[in-house]
Parts: sequence; structure tokens; C-alpha cells
Amino acid sequence: MHREGYDLDLQIGYGSFGTVHAAFVNEGPHTQERVAVKIIELEQFPDHNLDKIRKEIQIMRLSSHPNIINHHVCFISQTQLWMIMPLMDCGSIGNILKYFYRGGIQDEILVATILREVLLGLNYFHEHNQIHRDVKAGNILLSRDGKIFLADFGVASNLRTGKNAKTFTGSPCWMAPEVIESGNNVGYDFKADIWSFGITAIELVKGVPPFIEHPPMKIILMVKNSDPPQLGKDDNFDSSFKELVNSCLQKDPSRRPTAETLLKKKFFHKARDCEYINTHLTQMLPPIEHMVNIPRSFSGLVRERNNSEAESWDFNLSSGNGSKTKNDDPFAGIGTDEEDPLDDIQEIDD
Repeated sequence: MHREGYDLDLQIGYGSFGTVHAAFVNEGPHTQERVAVKIIELEQFPDHNLDKIRKEIQIMRLSSHPNIINHHVCFISQTQLWMIMPLMDCGSIGNILKYFYRGGIQDEILVATILREVLLGLNYFHEHNQIHRDVKAGNILLSRDGKIFLADFGVASNLRTGKNAKTFTGSPCWMAPEVIESGNNVGYDFKADIWSFGITAIELVKGVPPFIEHPPMKIILMVKNSDPPQLGKDDNFDSSFKELVNSCLQKDPSRRPTAETLLKKKFFHKARDCEYINTHLTQMLPPIEHMVNIPRSFSGLVRERNNSEAESWDFNLSSGNGSKTKNDDPFAGIGTDEEDPLDDIQEIDD
């Protein structure tokens, strides 16, 4: 594989050690289709952070589920690692909240549909002994055709049967109390993700998670020492939504339902298919070029355009995710005959 197989377009994301670009495929039957290219500067990574990259790629490679983001291929180019992935051209739900729904999403059907899709991916994760450990709106990606993907597996971990994780990791506002107290040698299991899912549900309807206005260390102390966030009489939400959220946000992990049990909750009777997300959300969003650096004037655009037509892009990235064979992967074979440099990744446990 080589970098000449892809023509980088605009930058759509960045992090401490790399960038994400939209790109066009330059070679093969899918020439001029668009993908996302995550470019990681390996020289800027300490050795322990390289483990994080290996873990993320390993999890994507081994996952085969319509709600888990996958990658087409990865290769090293000089000092860079290039990861070729489906283009999620509506970005993250976190950014959509930030720029278009600062007060939260009020359409309960839309919220139920998004959360159910996330939960289906999370349930797959847990069934395969994986903990995500950073479930939040910022790690939920949306394609232009309304499909929801759980992403960012850099802190995910394989949980061996009968064992608990003990690493203090995640994002403070979404972190479960037992993760904060993980140094007590008891550790935590899949139920930590259920807490984060409950916080994410609040985030979707309020625009931000609880405690967001505080600095990180204070948030950690508040999560550890305060009563869990609960929705009550003063919160103008459907009773089935309140019951869903409150069941997730129990300080005692054993009292939280599993992802499989949550899927049977009454609130998810409201959920529709991804076409509903497409009609009621993605068609209201501007093209990706406008979403990269959204000016203030775009805030509230979705609410103002509820009854108007909006541009909709379809890049026909039919491979989506889950391809396991060369014949199923439309981007397999692009580039040189180099072997994937991460083929020999060993499983990394917590």
C-alpha cells in the first residue's frame, strides 16, 4: 500500500499526534470515491502510546458489526501510519450537538434511534469481551445516509472471563464511579460502559453531559462523591426515557442493566430505522466542507431549516464496515504489495 493511492482533500479532524483528512481514491475500481485518512506521526508517539494505536487497529480489524467503525487498510509511509477508513461525512454526534443542538435534541424518536444503534454496537462489544471505556457523543459517528457508528477504540480493552479492568482511563464527565476508584484493586467490568451510555443519553437531550462546567479534577471528585445524576419530575422528558437513564446511572454497577437488557426497554419502542435519522437529521446538515470550520452563524441552522430541503451527499461508500474478505472489501489491493505492518499485532490486555 502507498500514499500515492489517495489524494488528500480537506482536513476534517486532528489530535495530539496526527490529522484526519477526507481523501479521494486514486487507483482501482473505486477511483474518485471518498474515504477518511487518519495520519499518525509515529515519531511523536512514546512507546506506550503506540500500544494504544495497535489496540485501536486490532479492535477495528476484529470487529464485524454494522454499528462499529472499521478500517479498510493501514500502512506505514516513512514516519507516518496511514489508516484508511469509511468517510463519516457528518462527523460526530458531539460536534452536531455543539454546533446545531446546543440545547439538546428534542425529537424523542431521533434520540431513541441514535441511542439504540449505539447500544447495538456496545452490546456486540460486550458479547466479545471488550469494554469501550470512552462512550460519549464525540465518539459516535454519523454517515450521510443516517448510519450510526461507535468509534475511537484507543482505550478499549479485552476483558478476560472472570477478570476486571483496573486502568484509570476515559473522559471525566462520562467516567463511571468504579473507574475512578479502580485503584482499590476491585476494578470494573462492562457495566462501566453502561454508566457512560446513560451520561451520553443525557448529553443527547441536554446538549452537554452533567458537570461539564467544572474542571476535570473537580468533575472526578463529584462523580466519585456525589449522588449519581438522575432525571426527575422537573425534567421534561418521557417517563420511559427517565427510567432508561436512571437505570444506567446507579452507583452500584450490579444494579445497572446489561446492554442486552437495555435494548428491551420501553423507550426503544420509539426507535425507527436509519432512514429516520437521514430524513430528520443528516439532510438538515450542511456539506462536510462547511462542517469543518462552522461559523457562529451556522448555530441553530438545523432548527431553522426543519421545513426546508437541504443538500445531501452520497459518496456510495458501500463497504461501510465489517468487510472480512478481500472480495468484500472494495479498497483491498489498492497500492503496493506491502504487507500490513500491523498484521502481527498481539492481543493487548488491560
